[in-house]
Amino acid sequence: MRPISYRLQEHLYNGITLAIATALAFLFFVPVLYTVVTSLKPLAIVFEFPIKWIPSEVDLGNYSRPMTTGRFYLYFYNSFIVATAVTAGAMFFGSMAGYSLAKFRYPGRTLFFTLILLVMIVPLEVILVPLSIVARVLKLNNTMRGLILPVLISPMSVFWMRQYLLTIPIDYIEAARVEGVGELTLFFRIMLPMCLPALGALAIFSFMGNWNSLMWPMIVASSRPLRTVPAAIVAFMGEWEVHWGEIFAMSVLSAVPLIIVFLLARERLIQSMAIGGLKG
Repeated sequence: MRPISYRLQEHLYNGITLAIATALAFLFFVPVLYTVVTSLKPLAIVFEFPIKWIPSEVDLGNYSRPMTTGRFYLYFYNSFIVATAVTAGAMFFGSMAGYSLAKFRYPGRTLFFTLILLVMIVPLEVILVPLSIVARVLKLNNTMRGLILPVLISPMSVFWMRQYLLTIPIDYIEAARVEGVGELTLFFRIMLPMCLPALGALAIFSFMGNWNSLMWPMIVASSRPLRTVPAAIVAFMGEWEVHWGEIFAMSVLSAVPLIIVFLLARERLIQSMAIGGLKG
């Protein structure tokens, strides 16, 4: 039987941990709640102080006006197309490159993986200027191709899939080759189904990252019809007046697809983390 003092220490530790976790959850939840509440307020009372968490007036036009007069439905469509295409590219090319780095032996493999790690630590701001010059030379500016192609293959996707594939025993591959299975069939029919947890997690990370991407869409797509949601929200600020309620409303709506994607793929994300997708 455990000593009473030990049990008291354990209960005290659990209580402190729970209190800290609750405080952090509250700290992260308050800005979300403020955004939702402010999105329902008329412009006249947006910045009233003290803050009223239950607004005295509700303006649902904050959600409808940007869709009708601001053409935000088009920006949501653009963001969905770009995020979906880039996510599909990250899953496809990342899994193929990761499979090559994890299960094949050839000269330069280690060097190539090292270069991928080096690219991962380089901030996007460092390569924005040369990347924009390349896009201009290739005539990708103000095109949907320009929003997708330069970011279609991400070093993070290659690293993620390579690390996960290292956890899969080589015996499956060798057994399939003994049976005469071709490399493409082996990859698509055997290895990819085993990588579903990692692919689900990668889909979440990639879709969220590209849906929230701001700098690259603002640089490569200055044309209004090609704006994505983050770029459109920034451009939505008027010269003389800022419709804060509408900006907050569009921010709330922009989070809905991310929540849906997370709910659909959360089990894959948990499985990937549990299995150890970041094995060395």
